[in-house]
Amino acid sequence: MSKIIGPDTTLGVACLGITHPHTSGRVRAVQRLPNARMVGAWDDSALLQPFCDALGLEARSKQAILDDPEVHAVYIHSKSNKMADLSCEALEAGKAVLCEKPAGRNSADARKIVEAVQRHDGMLQVGYCWRFSPAVDAMQEVLKSGRLGKVMQVRAHGGCSHDEADTNHMKQPEDIGGAMFVISCHLFDRVIHHFGMPKSVNARITKFDGVMGPTSREDAAGAVLNYGDKIVVVDFFSWDPLPWLETWDITAYGTEGVMYSRPSPSSYRLYEKGNQNRPEGWTEWNETSFPINWASKKTIYSPELAEIGNPVFFDRELAAFSHSVRTGAPIVIPATQALNISTLIEALFASAKNSGTEMFL
Repeated sequence: MSKIIGPDTTLGVACLGITHPHTSGRVRAVQRLPNARMVGAWDDSALLQPFCDALGLEARSKQAILDDPEVHAVYIHSKSNKMADLSCEALEAGKAVLCEKPAGRNSADARKIVEAVQRHDGMLQVGYCWRFSPAVDAMQEVLKSGRLGKVMQVRAHGGCSHDEADTNHMKQPEDIGGAMFVISCHLFDRVIHHFGMPKSVNARITKFDGVMGPTSREDAAGAVLNYGDKIVVVDFFSWDPLPWLETWDITAYGTEGVMYSRPSPSSYRLYEKGNQNRPEGWTEWNETSFPINWASKKTIYSPELAEIGNPVFFDRELAAFSHSVRTGAPIVIPATQALNISTLIEALFASAKNSGTEMFL
């Protein structure tokens, strides 16, 4: 069982796995958080020592971290093939866990994590950090308020930048897919968060011969998610020419209004017809016009993919996670969400494999 540590105890966090490019950003978030500290890191990668040297951490054995009573929580930031086993070990040891998305290679791995959380009455938050954009919160609030009327159509877009679709990180052989899994999962997290799981899907996931080279996996994808009262049309592009998140948007079309929302630079546009004593017209909001770039640069400990430079999402994510660890409050993004996302993406690939045949969930 994950232990509630209370407000006065210094929160001790350690890393199990450091090869994911989000690791340094989350470590620095702990180092900024009052009454929290990093208490070591483990990985079987040769990058462990350069990582620890750069971030001022102690390289420790996995067992030492699991046995240490001053380690209250662990970051799981390994490659996808180790995420489930490491999460289960940490939960068994009574640690709270923040597991980087997508929390394994497939739905079987995610289900293994869900079962471990239930078995050990544990705390595990999945690292869908882009959820912590105020534009996402704003859209959720508007949708739940009914201000858009009956929402019957939604469009959602995401993409993979910096040519990362052809990196080894996006080509793990046992993963459901490449960028259309490892990166698009952020988009499907938002779709499920706002609208729930669809009843069925139709999808086309393409790799174009001779266009982007033979080693990358998917080039572009399109899908229709079928609900009882709406359709959500999703598209994903593996070769986005812009840096992270500028093109990521979800637009909901209702009978009383329309809302467009983008996680970063965090912004939304809301049109209302003028009901409920609100004026007719557009409301526009931007958090900032000059955000720090999401991805920054490659480093000695992150040689293939640029580490993350923008701290905002990690700070907000850690605040939510530490609040749960200290108070026992419900986890904001639980393991069941990772299972739903992997299940949905598997259905998309199954549909695409059968020329867009409808697949029921």
